Amino acid sequence: MPAKLVSYAALLSVLALFMSCSGDVPPKGSHDAVKPAAIPASQQPSSAPPVAAAPSAPASSVSSQSAGSVTAADRSISIILQDESGVYAYDPPEITFAKGETVEIQLTSQKEFHTFTVDGLGIDVEVDSESTESLTFTFDKPGTYELICIPHESLGMIGTITVQ
Repeated sequence: MPAKLVSYAALLSVLALFMSCSGDVPPKGSHDAVKPAAIPASQQPSSAPPVAAAPSAPASSVSSQSAGSVTAADRSISIILQDESGVYAYDPPEITFAKGETVEIQLTSQKEFHTFTVDGLGIDVEVDSESTESLTFTFDKPGTYELICIPHESLGMIGTITVQ
């Protein structure tokens, strides 16, 4: 009897821990309630144009790169979605593109699920743990945009994309 009671108590503790840890992570693919704040003018480079408002429909193209894709990129970059040692960050955290530039972006997650989300540009890519996703995007709207990881934004996983 005491062994069963201890087993039930341990099981309830594990379930309670699981429930408390999963409460503040939005469901995969959902970020309607997340509206990144505009980057204050005091934090923008002096030559940067004002932060653009989020469009009602994306003006640029977002596509997953596949074997049969014909979209030609002007250049390719790799971004690491860091989460090891309790540090959540994009590497690099600040990225600059030329207006009209088409870029192939390789997004590599270390150990956890992340997103690469730029609401102002209509970008929302999910990257499963220990995997790489590819996206090709044409940056045709000048401005400074906030980049966030939806589940880790509160832990400081944010960045900046500037289109000149």
